[in-house]
Amino acid sequence: MSEGDYTKEATTLFTRFAERHGLCYEVDAEAPIEVLWTFPVQEGLTFPITLGLQNEDEINFGVSDFWSYFFPFEDTAQQVERVLDAWMIGEARIAITGPWGRVLQLWEHGRWTTVYRANRYLPLWRKPKRTLENKPLSGM
Repeated sequence: MSEGDYTKEATTLFTRFAERHGLCYEVDAEAPIEVLWTFPVQEGLTFPITLGLQNEDEINFGVSDFWSYFFPFEDTAQQVERVLDAWMIGEARIAITGPWGRVLQLWEHGRWTTVYRANRYLPLWRKPKRTLENKPLSGM
């Protein structure tokens, strides 16, 4: 393990998230990245989500065809944990802005605030074409 390898810390972050929200998950020990966890649809989770660590210090959060790269780990772990908790309570969304453009937003201070852009480098001026949001399921 190199000095910049955050495998243990990422595993701890993912475990904390799963335990805090009572989520089941699968660990892919054969994945071509350091850590890869999948959380299937279940009570409290509308869409499957994927969490990963790659390149030793890059945290990934994925839903549907959205995939993010937060790095370095040390600087972004707290933000990612905030995003994950916001996702679970319906205060995060992925705004679909075009064929490939995706924007991860958090509901803060009465408005959507962009925290990550994927395949979109310009500000979001118009309403998104559609959004993906966690709407906790009940009765599963």
